[in-house]
Amino acid sequence: MQRSRRTQKVDRKYERFRLDVRLIVRTKTDTLHGRTKNLAEGGMGATVAGDIPLHELVEVQFHLPEVADPLVLRAEVRYRQGFQYGFRFIPPTEEQAEMIRQGVRDLEPDE
Repeated sequence: MQRSRRTQKVDRKYERFRLDVRLIVRTKTDTLHGRTKNLAEGGMGATVAGDIPLHELVEVQFHLPEVADPLVLRAEVRYRQGFQYGFRFIPPTEEQAEMIRQGVRDLEPDE
C-alpha cells in the first residue's frame, strides 16, 4: 500500500527547524523580500514574492534568533512551487554553519 505524499517521510542530510523571519533574496537583477519557513545547515525553505528560476544562484540574507548581524549566504534555487522556494546553501563556511547550528538549537523541528 502506498503512503500519501503528505505522510511520506523524506530522508534529509540535515534536520530542518521552524524559523519565521524576514528574508532578502538578491538575484542577478532583483532584490526580493520574503519570509523564511524553515532552516537547516544545508539550506532553507521560504516564501518569496518574486520570480526566481530553478537553479539560479542567489544571495540570501536573514537574521538568526538573538544574533545582531544578518547571516548572508550564497544559495541555489532547488525547489519552486508558486512563491514557495527551497534554497540549498552553496557550501557555507564553517563559521556560517556553526552560526546556523547555534541559531537553531532552541527552535522546534519542522517535519
